[in-house]
Amino acid sequence: MKNTENFQLETRLKKHRDFWGSKLTSAENETMERHIEFLRESGALDKVLKRGDQAPEFNLKNQNGEIISSSELLKNGSLVVSFYRGSWCPYCVEEVKALDLFYPEIQENGADLVVLSPQSFTRTEKQANELHLKYNLLVDNDNKTGKAFGLVYEFPQYLKNLYTERFNNNIQDINESSAWELPISARFVIGQDGKILDILVDPDYRFRPEPMVTLTFIKNLARS
Repeated sequence: MKNTENFQLETRLKKHRDFWGSKLTSAENETMERHIEFLRESGALDKVLKRGDQAPEFNLKNQNGEIISSSELLKNGSLVVSFYRGSWCPYCVEEVKALDLFYPEIQENGADLVVLSPQSFTRTEKQANELHLKYNLLVDNDNKTGKAFGLVYEFPQYLKNLYTERFNNNIQDINESSAWELPISARFVIGQDGKILDILVDPDYRFRPEPMVTLTFIKNLARS
């Protein structure tokens, strides 16, 4: 039995939701919920690329300073492209680790995986080394690729205040960017023709799709 068969990312995410839900004040929790609801109701998801759309090509630096080309990876099979916020986000860290666990099986079924965030190269390198990641962790400078996929939103002032004053996270500095912007967490599967075959996206950063869902999709793709 592979150690992925009974793995549940949700179990790990729930621990963080319970912890932060109890640690934050009711006003702080309301601020977080307010922005998630804003993303849901503002039409932000309507901008995200859909199944059947042509995926943007990208050439991005990985944790080793190498330029990784999506078009080159697609020559060898389908490609899973996952967007996350950064190493400062505990929910993101859990997903990054979970995807690393599933990466060998993704490869065994003819696909590859890259994981993108807008955080600086220094932070990406540190995270990849500390977690001993086997896949390419990519630096999406200024969220350019995230914007091409339709995922990026800008922080309203009330959310900037909460992140800086409560979490001591200056997103603009963390990303070495010109703006306070992040991608909505999302996971795409791209076929060899560059078309998007599957997408899992949720504006609530506290919830992530199970890696097994993506692996099952890849396995079915390999059989077809």
